[in-house]
Amino acid sequence: MFFGGYDPGYPRNSILRKGLERSGFPVASCRAGNKRKIITRYPILLARYLASRRKDKIIFVPDFRHKDVPLAWILAGLSGAKIVFDPLVSRYETRVMDRGDAGEGSLQSWHNRNIDRWSMRMSDLVLSDTQAHAGFYSREFGIDGNKIRTLHIGFDDDYFQESPPRLKDGMFKVLFYGSYLPLHGVETIIGAAEILRDSPVLFTMVGGGQTSGMAKDRSFCSGLRNVTFVDYVRLEDLQAMIAGSDVVLGVFGMTGKTGMVIPNKVFQAMAAGRAVISSGSPAIGELFTNRENIITVPAGDAVRLAEAVDNLRADDDLRQRVARNGCLLVRNGYSPERVAGRFLAILSEEGFI
Repeated sequence: MFFGGYDPGYPRNSILRKGLERSGFPVASCRAGNKRKIITRYPILLARYLASRRKDKIIFVPDFRHKDVPLAWILAGLSGAKIVFDPLVSRYETRVMDRGDAGEGSLQSWHNRNIDRWSMRMSDLVLSDTQAHAGFYSREFGIDGNKIRTLHIGFDDDYFQESPPRLKDGMFKVLFYGSYLPLHGVETIIGAAEILRDSPVLFTMVGGGQTSGMAKDRSFCSGLRNVTFVDYVRLEDLQAMIAGSDVVLGVFGMTGKTGMVIPNKVFQAMAAGRAVISSGSPAIGELFTNRENIITVPAGDAVRLAEAVDNLRADDDLRQRVARNGCLLVRNGYSPERVAGRFLAILSEEGFI
């Protein structure tokens, strides 16, 4: 049973549930709106769980739902179910280390660290999206490494299909999309655009968030005519945007989180047949190899990013080889069925099913 105030459309959830259902594995849902506070969310979840009269073996608490684990823990105690928690990120890591919403040593820092610690300790099994994240959870929150298992994110093949290389039209098109968190390092992308202002390269920046205002201001002040901003694109339209690009950008931030994640966009762009450039990191190195199925550059290095973009523009063979290899790796290993198959194998190894 998927349990909590989760977003069923978020890629991690939709990929895993879709894969489980395609594999014939029964999945139920006990959900309250993800915008609700605990004071209203808990009663709704409790009432819906009790009304279902189900006796599920596993209560699965999806990404970002740290605060729903205590209620799941109570219900699991009553029903004998196991709790599998898939945090995807640490609240402390995101709010303090990456976004800087609270300072180190502050009350909010202490509060978020404790939410991470207790939600993971109360769970029977914790999933991590990368081995790098698993190590962080164990070190930072004192979680037994034996109860953490890695399940990489993958991609949704209902939205992302392989596209042929884009026909040349004299302009080399580079796409970034995301929520503009510090880990994305958009200032590095704008810096690369400044370096390539006189080259036939067009950067399209899709999305909005914490650093989008800075990116737009810097682009305007630099007089850049090779950067276009698009505030929002529906998931259903991302495939067309990727297909209309030559290269897709990953993350380039200087925060610790950058080294621990493989963003959704990396899997999505590769599945769609596009070469990806991202910062080299322990997480990226778990699955990908520079110049074989991805192009990596140092985090925060606009000069190296500009060089990588320009090299792929000038070298069709390299770009198409990297795109083809990345596509094969992702489509063969990280479809919904593959991700769900790995998840079921983990549950079997742990004796949960």
